[in-house]
Amino acid sequence: MYEIYFRHFKMRNYQKQMVHDVYSALEKKMHLLAHAPCGLGKTDAALSPAITYAINHGLDVYFLTPKISQHKIAVEVIKGLTEKYSLDVRATDIIGRKHACIHSALKNLDQDTFYQICERMRKEKNCSFCLNAKGNTKLEEARAEILFGKILARYGNVKTYSELISMAEKEHSCPYEIMIKLASGSKFIIADYFHILIPQIRATFFTKTKKKIEKSIIIIDEAHNLPKRIRDYLSVSFNNRMISRMENEIKFLGGNMKFEKEFIFWAKNELKNNVESIISTEQFNSLLAYFDMKPEEIADYFESIGLEYTEKSNRKSTLFKFSKFLRGWFENTQGSVRILHGSKNFFSLSKRFLDPGIITSELNMAHSVILMSATLYPMIMYRDILGLDKKRVVLESYLSPFPKSNKINLIINGLTTKFSRRNIEEFKKIAEVIECVHLLQKCTAVFFSSYSMLNSVLPFIKSNPKFVQIERMHPRNLHKLTKDFSLSGGMLIAVQGGSLSEGVDFNNGEIKTVILVGIALEELGLEIKSLISYYQEKFGKGWEYAYLYPAVIRALQSAGRAIRKEKDKAAIIYLDERFNWQNYKKLFPADENFVVVNPEELEKCLRAFWNI
Repeated sequence: MYEIYFRHFKMRNYQKQMVHDVYSALEKKMHLLAHAPCGLGKTDAALSPAITYAINHGLDVYFLTPKISQHKIAVEVIKGLTEKYSLDVRATDIIGRKHACIHSALKNLDQDTFYQICERMRKEKNCSFCLNAKGNTKLEEARAEILFGKILARYGNVKTYSELISMAEKEHSCPYEIMIKLASGSKFIIADYFHILIPQIRATFFTKTKKKIEKSIIIIDEAHNLPKRIRDYLSVSFNNRMISRMENEIKFLGGNMKFEKEFIFWAKNELKNNVESIISTEQFNSLLAYFDMKPEEIADYFESIGLEYTEKSNRKSTLFKFSKFLRGWFENTQGSVRILHGSKNFFSLSKRFLDPGIITSELNMAHSVILMSATLYPMIMYRDILGLDKKRVVLESYLSPFPKSNKINLIINGLTTKFSRRNIEEFKKIAEVIECVHLLQKCTAVFFSSYSMLNSVLPFIKSNPKFVQIERMHPRNLHKLTKDFSLSGGMLIAVQGGSLSEGVDFNNGEIKTVILVGIALEELGLEIKSLISYYQEKFGKGWEYAYLYPAVIRALQSAGRAIRKEKDKAAIIYLDERFNWQNYKKLFPADENFVVVNPEELEKCLRAFWNI
């Protein structure tokens, strides 16, 4: 075993074991699933042995995240290692072409419109930024190489994507194309999941960078997000409000279309008195007869006029979205279900992808894959639904490095958000418990099982200040909400499974108490029922994999907002007696200890924990 490159003076508790397990998996060409609690230092524990092994065995390392904001810590690890050990290697921090774009006419377009316009401009050699980065003629290519050489001379071992964008912008050059050029000479690449996991994107990426997945170590951070991210990416949907916007765009172009009325009439006829219905491609074809064209011709037509609309209006186009929907709808995708949903005057049609393993099983081609998360539990479920080779998978769970005395898990008996007991009296009792807990420690985060439950209980919560997450809240407003809560304290009110329950770190001890109101079970609509049936047939665990486990994972993620550092101390209140039911309780990690209390015993128990 080689000396492991490690940027810090010493390894934390349990971190050393994870470093050893990662290196061992790499030596044996195995995949490692690591349930690594917050505070263990899993980014260092995964990257350090991976980089060490890759340098000594001629491999590349990919560090994949679900969000751009999570790239920074990986950059810091690589920068620390290259500086400490004077490593002569390069790393590239890559983001998607849209997020890297500096073209003023393209930056504000939505994703579908952006990629259509960008691709056309590149094909027609109309983007000066791209031409400066790549060139077209031999002379332009030579100039592009000189420009790239100037950037490379100032680059060093690694830069953040934002630093690289600034460097490229000064040279009037496309940042994404520069990132790709840098990646071709880099051993370490930080990127989004989709760069490696979506076959079409991966094929293009590996071709351009002249790399191979077989010669790769792939580290997937926050891996509990992976199944849903893949399912959502490969799903398509459309609704009548979008059709209304399409009609306005066509009117802008001087045309006329009355498709929304046709769509609503068709949807009502197909649904009859139901809210949802499974729809076949043949049923949808009867609606598309309105256009008197073949489906692929309809998709091409709306793509072309969407392009015309964007060029004339300089706005994003819903026509593009409809074109993309049609292509996805008619694609013969294994493991998918087509659903029509409607209520009053809103009707939506979607094709939902059910099986991420169809895509993620291709990870088995890599030298090794390291999947890690603080809530990668139960790990067997992730191994199964991601389609990893059972013979090559090692499952490791690590204990929390934080003192157990710093956290108490309390399940409140006698209260529930179960549908049969939802009434005003129960909502008032839940609010009373929240108020009682909050009065003892003013910094409280309350995560509800749904927005419906949040809105039912909120009127009875009198404490102020309250910082309330609203459904479909803009990211800018969410950022302000969390900032205001962090500065002034009070009560943060949000939902389990939402962006505030796992996408935001509270690293300064802002949260003293987390209250989980209810179990965040998915609504048993046709998609979840289809997923249950699919997983039952494939794994014999449909109910667990599609319904129960995801709800518990949402609870664990929410509970994890409180203790982020060794000195943090927090109470986690599970405000639903069902958390004590065996079919839920058994799904929590074995090292989580619970105390069941009645509402009237809660204050005494918390006073003892807080020594007040």
